[in-house]
Amino acid sequence: MNLIDGIGGVFLFSNDTKRLAAWYRDCLGIEAAGQDSECNSVYATFDSRDIENPEITRTMAWAIMSTDQDIKDKPRTGQINYRVKNMKEVLHHLKSKGAAIEKTQEYPGCGNFAWVRDPDGNKIELWEPAEGA
Repeated sequence: MNLIDGIGGVFLFSNDTKRLAAWYRDCLGIEAAGQDSECNSVYATFDSRDIENPEITRTMAWAIMSTDQDIKDKPRTGQINYRVKNMKEVLHHLKSKGAAIEKTQEYPGCGNFAWVRDPDGNKIELWEPAEGA
């Protein structure tokens, strides 16, 4: 049974959406495409082609949404994996912005990985696929 055919969106929650959106813009280059003033959220979209039918374009939403609960300094679970083109360049840029790289690891045949946290404590995994992966 194939009930899921993709990911429609990734949603982060924050008490300060503008600050967190600025960090993602400055450190990872994710530029918010819009802002919803009604719920104080910012969002970006990523498009891809369907493998089986390349004429179909799929859009994935990425958003930082406001929460009315105080989540400052609360533990976070899960992580988002971002595919990168050049790990060395991304890590150099993150360090120049003051981000602490928690760990890096190379997995032959799979690629290079690095882990960092955003200012709200959300865990981020960066992945540079190996050639042909």
